[in-house]
Amino acid sequence: MQPKSYTVFKWAVYALATLLFFALQGLVLDHVRVWGLTPFLYPILPAVEAMYEGPRRGPVFALVMGLFCDILIWGPFEGFYALSFTIIALISAVIGENMLTPGTFCALLVSVGALLGTGGLRVLVHLLSGGQYVRLTARLALGEAIISLPALLLILPVYRTIHRRCAVDY
Repeated sequence: MQPKSYTVFKWAVYALATLLFFALQGLVLDHVRVWGLTPFLYPILPAVEAMYEGPRRGPVFALVMGLFCDILIWGPFEGFYALSFTIIALISAVIGENMLTPGTFCALLVSVGALLGTGGLRVLVHLLSGGQYVRLTARLALGEAIISLPALLLILPVYRTIHRRCAVDY
């Protein structure tokens, strides 16, 4: 059992780091164009955090983060990011807890899954709404995933440090 002060401190540090990544996205990455696309690091955040924190805490963080994204940025439907980030976090937590040791390779795998999963869900929504440009949407989602993946080089060390430094051994 962890003391409440430890839990509050740990999640406050995660929240602060996540807010800094939100600022990076909004102030810098939203103005960067690669192949006409903008890097999109939001899906990587809940995936990496859940890989470290597991299936109980990770999805709660992802849900809250998704709600903030739903308020701040456009999605295909209301609640899109809350839904997709929660699913991403559940899958990432299962992979990090049961299949692979949390680390660089696991983070790369869950980040690719998060980016492709978010893009794939956008394609599915577009397909179900009768969109004519499903192939274009899929190509854009793949391109966005490719150009967003290098952000893992910034995210992984920060979340790894938080996870390790905020651990309490009893």
